[in-house]
Amino acid sequence: MKKQLMMSRLLEKLIGASFSISIFFIILFMGSGFNLFEFHNTVRVPVLWMIFFGYGIISSLVIDAIGKFMPPFSFAKQILLYILFGYLIFLFFMPIEFALLAGTVGALFSFLFLLGKEKLKASRWYSWLVFAVPLVCLGMIPFDHTSKVGWHEVVGDSSVEVEYDYFNGEHLIPIVGGHGEKVYFVVEHLFNGGDSYGVSVYGEGGDYVGMSEEGKDVFSVEFEEESIKYIVVQAIEGKQGGFQVKWWNEE
Repeated sequence: MKKQLMMSRLLEKLIGASFSISIFFIILFMGSGFNLFEFHNTVRVPVLWMIFFGYGIISSLVIDAIGKFMPPFSFAKQILLYILFGYLIFLFFMPIEFALLAGTVGALFSFLFLLGKEKLKASRWYSWLVFAVPLVCLGMIPFDHTSKVGWHEVVGDSSVEVEYDYFNGEHLIPIVGGHGEKVYFVVEHLFNGGDSYGVSVYGEGGDYVGMSEEGKDVFSVEFEEESIKYIVVQAIEGKQGGFQVKWWNEE
């Protein structure tokens, strides 16, 4: 009986977390102009999932424990505690001015967690719909959502030139370096239309690697061992444009 009660409470909290993160993702998707690439870049960030399903559920369990010392534990008292815990995580890791802003957002979604937990009961079939958005988002993480139309690419020994009719996403250009080497590179965008563009560097595992700005439009990346890294050129809704990338090694 006790085990069944614990599972029921955990399920309530999973419903609350799923409801809260679903609203968050829906707002993000609409805010991106329904751009799958931009949305995917946010959805794949592990910290977001940890905040909602890790910190959120643990906070809810702590609040339940606090509630035992605050009889009667009314819904109003729960709201105040959930709002407090929405702020709390950011106060530890951010300067106060940023923490207050992020905490306000955190408090809102913490309240939505409580609302989902209390109002969407597992015994009602429609409550299970809250798992749809998180599951769809998890399913899209492994896939590349880059779109390229009219793509023409010319690859040289240490350069790449690209022209396109439409480009939304990222394009990876491999560069090789040995132990102790520094690779310099420059990226020139011919960006005739679109929302934005950018440059970054990935390691072999697809994780971000630090790069240094050496001068106007010149960047560098250091190799601690012989490996392949990727210069990543990004564009959001790029139209009738192109880019040129050149790189050179220096020990």
